Amino acid sequence: MSATPAGAETGVLPATYLQQEWVAAVGGRESNHNIPHAIEITGPMDLDDLSAVLAALVERHETMRAAFTHTETGIAQRVVPPFRPEWGFEDLSRLPRPAQRAALEQLAVRCCEQVIDLFTPPLWSAVVVRMAPERHVLLTVWHHAVFDGWSNAVLFRDFHQHYRARLDPGYPPPPAPKVQAGDYAAYERTIGLGKNAGFWGRQFPADPPRLPLERAGQDDPLWLQAHPLPLVEGEAAGSLLRLGAEHGAKPGSTVRALVLASLTPYLGDDVMIGCVTANRDAPGLTQTVGLVSDHVPVRVDLRDNPSFGQLAGRVHEATRQAHVHRVPVGVLRQELPKAAQRDGSLFDISINYMPHAPGRALTITAPDGGKIRMLSQPLPTDALRPRMASAFSGAVPLGFQLRHSHEGHISGDLWAHRPAFSTRTLDELAGNLGRTAREVLASPGRGIRDLAARGRGQYN
Repeated sequence: MSATPAGAETGVLPATYLQQEWVAAVGGRESNHNIPHAIEITGPMDLDDLSAVLAALVERHETMRAAFTHTETGIAQRVVPPFRPEWGFEDLSRLPRPAQRAALEQLAVRCCEQVIDLFTPPLWSAVVVRMAPERHVLLTVWHHAVFDGWSNAVLFRDFHQHYRARLDPGYPPPPAPKVQAGDYAAYERTIGLGKNAGFWGRQFPADPPRLPLERAGQDDPLWLQAHPLPLVEGEAAGSLLRLGAEHGAKPGSTVRALVLASLTPYLGDDVMIGCVTANRDAPGLTQTVGLVSDHVPVRVDLRDNPSFGQLAGRVHEATRQAHVHRVPVGVLRQELPKAAQRDGSLFDISINYMPHAPGRALTITAPDGGKIRMLSQPLPTDALRPRMASAFSGAVPLGFQLRHSHEGHISGDLWAHRPAFSTRTLDELAGNLGRTAREVLASPGRGIRDLAARGRGQYN
């Protein structure tokens, strides 16, 4: 991948396949499919310094000055020259400290609910939130089509390094990123199936899940809604992971097996799932802010009623093979048109396994000796309601986001299409995960379909 010098006026650049899908699914110019990012700053922060650091980040990352545009070949990205961004200000300092966190989360939801014009840059906004005289939060809101989970850590690191360079003349700013998001999109266009054609040709079509949809009319308005999944506590989660490990499965594959075992009443002999990948293994992409993530379609064989451990082993091997032959989902949609279902999707279920990433506070010493402490603050997204005109790879009917905490607990959310699934159905689907975990631990050698027969699956 060749890099574009940071700060250059780059004009029109390709969009990734997933970005093109995303814009088409919006069905217009405006979208509220936004996600928040927050940095808590404790110490003598100067707003002029903050403004200068934001301007430096805008120059550094093309994503921060990009929007989409129509071209003869379809949706592309338009990147404008560097600019000094505007930001809003909110004061929560008069609230008691226990109430401030809830107020911050409510502010984030309100900001995320604001629609963004996908064709007018920038596709992000910033608010400085005053919590106390020397405690602030920098809240940024991004359209998800230009910002993925990996970008959170990159943005935090770059913000800290630029802020430190601003205060300490002896500390150099970070080197320019080797690869911009637009460079990856251009590189993606050079990838074909090639030697992987045989493998992927054998993977499709898989048996699509028979999901318990209540209403899925073509003209129905569509939005995503999060439904909390039951907590699998550390001891139980550890026991499940050990069952998977006995069959060669890593934690991510074991967690995906738990999801599939819980969905057994709705699955046939095999199923295709979309496994979220950060997609940062290419050189230079670890420093890139943007939507680079993708899905890896994984076909899992459910025949012969495997036990949970056996299923975890199958998921692990199928995932390993899919990664060996990995190509962008957009390439599969282009070169294997018969693989797609009627709505153009390759899978109806996605699973995002997020292992614990320890957050750490970073400290800067100001010229006067004062300390400025920075901490990345995760904000919940389960109150958001992104709207769209149609489904796409980034928002399939059932999306499981599962977090593996430092304490060993497994928790998360089930993101589902509404109104296709009722609250009652989602209660059933979410509850199945917890019940499955308990049943597996009670009878680890039992086949997954026998577990499903024990009181679950009222939508069979």
